Amino acid sequence: MEVQRRIIDVSDTRVVLELPASFVNRRVEVIALVVDDDAEAQAARPLRRPSLLIAGKGRTLGDIVGPIVDPADWTAVS
Repeated sequence: MEVQRRIIDVSDTRVVLELPASFVNRRVEVIALVVDDDAEAQAARPLRRPSLLIAGKGRTLGDIVGPIVDPADWTAVS
């Protein structure tokens, strides 16, 4: 798969892309995403914390990996 990435300034509702010759007679997918100028500021935001009203009130009951039901109880009725 060949990929072409471009970041451009949009001043109209139309964008013209010039693609390489290897894209001719092929199906291509074009995805338009907005690139925020403050993306670095958003990445630097602190992680969200749970409300102090519920923080620390959860409990883990039993083995979180193994099944709750005894494997002997998984008998199939035919």
